[in-house]
Amino acid sequence: MAHDSSPEALAVIEPHLPAAIERMSGRRFSTKRIIEQLRATPEGESAYNEALGYCAANQTDHMAHMVLHGQVVAELLRRSPLIRFGGFIHGEPDEDDGYCVPSWWIKV
Repeated sequence: MAHDSSPEALAVIEPHLPAAIERMSGRRFSTKRIIEQLRATPEGESAYNEALGYCAANQTDHMAHMVLHGQVVAELLRRSPLIRFGGFIHGEPDEDDGYCVPSWWIKV
């Protein structure tokens, strides 16, 4: 069964992503790090938890996190005019959150 991105989760996370990207200290960062930055503010943490709830419908907790990190957040990052995809991350366990394929993103 295919698991599509939740439109509700996309709508909840999207307004918080540009500020999270702007707060990233370097030009290059991982999906894991942008999610940490998203969750670093009370508003971002609240949006993350609300989006996770949308992803959790009929899913295990692990699957809900996989949908949120690997589909919702990744889709929003791909759409962002502030960054571009920088490639997949190999051999760096610190950048792997266990929920999505670790990827680099680069500010433009």
